[in-house]
This record gives sequence, structure tokens and C-alpha cells, in this order.
Amino acid sequence: MSTHTTADASTLDHGPTAVVGRAALVGVLAGLAFGALVQFQLGRMTAIGAMYTLGDPSLTVGWIAHLFHAALFGAFFGVLVDTGVVREHATRLAPGVALGAAYATALWLVNIGLVWPLWLNAVGFGADLPVPNVAAMPLVGHLVWGVLLGAGTAIALSR
Repeated sequence: MSTHTTADASTLDHGPTAVVGRAALVGVLAGLAFGALVQFQLGRMTAIGAMYTLGDPSLTVGWIAHLFHAALFGAFFGVLVDTGVVREHATRLAPGVALGAAYATALWLVNIGLVWPLWLNAVGFGADLPVPNVAAMPLVGHLVWGVLLGAGTAIALSR
């Protein structure tokens, strides 16, 4: 006999774990679009792989790592938007998109600006990337991911 009531099912569908899970899934879906830009526009998916293979470029490892990052950072976004007044805004499309874009810009500043060049330079793959690295095309890719993440999360939270 099930001990779950209708209220319990509602909590399971809309509780913090559900929000984080939905945001992680949306992060992966957005990561597919972002990854297509990374691979086909920037030609840098193998560089992501090189970060994990100590400098050996790998397309497969690059995609696995990229989608893992997309899920992880999507889940973190879910944690951030599932708090108080932020959640109220995150359930509406335009504010959700703005939150996603702001979050993606912050990730770009930290990851592409600092982590990426330091890590690639450390494994000998970076060709002495500047620190900070403020390349515009990676920002565009992050914004595509963030807009899709914010929109998808808003849609998921509003249901």
C-alpha cells in the first residue's frame, strides 16, 4: 500500500530535488546546442577533451566532459533559482531567460576567462592563452546555453 498522498506527489514533482533535476536536464539539452557551436563554429571541442587527457585532444572526451559540465552547471542554476523571490521570477519566461543569460555570462567570465586558459596552458594545449581570456565567440556560446537554460527552466518550473 502506498503511503504517498496527493500532496506528497505534488511535493515530489515541484520540490527542490525536482527543480535541480529538471534544470540539470535542461542544461544538457542546452549543452547540445552549445556543443554544436563549440565543435562546428569554434572547432574547440577537442580542447575540452585535452583538459581531461593531459593535453591529448579528444572529441569523445570533449563531448562527455562538455555535457557533464552542462548538467552540473544546469543543476547549480536549479539550486540558485529555487530560492525565495528568485524562484518567482524564474518561473516566468522573460525573467528566466535574463537569469539564465546572467548566469551564463558569470560562468563565461570564470571558466573561459580564468579556468580554461590556466588549465589548457597547464596541460600544454593552450598555446599560451592569455589570462584573462575574454574571447567573444565563447561568450556567444555561453549565452545560447544560458538563454536556453533560463527558458527551459522557466517552462519546467511553471508546470
